[in-house]
Amino acid sequence: MKILQKAIEFVIIMNDRGNDKMGNTDKHVSLAKEKLEATFDAYEKKMSTVVGDLATKVVEQLVEADAAKNNRHFGDHMSRHEYSQKTFPEKINKAMRKIWFAYGDLGYDGINGKRAKTVITNLEIIVDFFETRFGINLKEK
Repeated sequence: MKILQKAIEFVIIMNDRGNDKMGNTDKHVSLAKEKLEATFDAYEKKMSTVVGDLATKVVEQLVEADAAKNNRHFGDHMSRHEYSQKTFPEKINKAMRKIWFAYGDLGYDGINGKRAKTVITNLEIIVDFFETRFGINLKEK
């Protein structure tokens, strides 16, 4: 009986953690900030393939942070895309698509400074949007 009671207590604790909307949002924002800083650093070092990879992850974390405010979480790219299409303005979705499509190009075509610049330009649009939406500063100044 004690084992069952301990198991139930554990499930309740884990569910409470999962329902901590602000904690999940904060976690995703923190990850986005870290990856954003690394993306800008990679761009300065002309590491174009890394820029595409990390920028995609920044966008994913920002979408997840927004979804966490509504107690939602996505485990796949398609769900994030669908949520983004329904939730964010067209300008932001267009910028996100440019990053997601550039990721493949940079990953397969290798070094491409012009494409990496496009990623950074669109990432800045997205970051500005989420800074306003969340009322926080994502970029280190």
